[in-house]
Amino acid sequence: MTDVESSQSRSGGEHFVGGGVRQCSTAGPRVVKIYKSETGFGFNVRGQVSEGGQLRSINGELYAPLQHVSAVLEGGAAEEAGIRKGDRILEV
Repeated sequence: MTDVESSQSRSGGEHFVGGGVRQCSTAGPRVVKIYKSETGFGFNVRGQVSEGGQLRSINGELYAPLQHVSAVLEGGAAEEAGIRKGDRILEV
């Protein structure tokens, strides 16, 4: 399971999936489960680098420098689990 903060909760925009519009049902952090498929997990991650272990506050919780989802494979395991490009990974 992975705890992520939705890009939807930060941007307030709509996400287009498979030609349709999908509204985010939760604001802020949420827990998702991604089951690896034959093609993998279906997403890429990029990270922040911070000297000195600087913590950041998100909704009152402190987190180390965050990883974020840089790409999601259309129809892949991550998309099926509700992961979107721009989501920030808070905990694995």
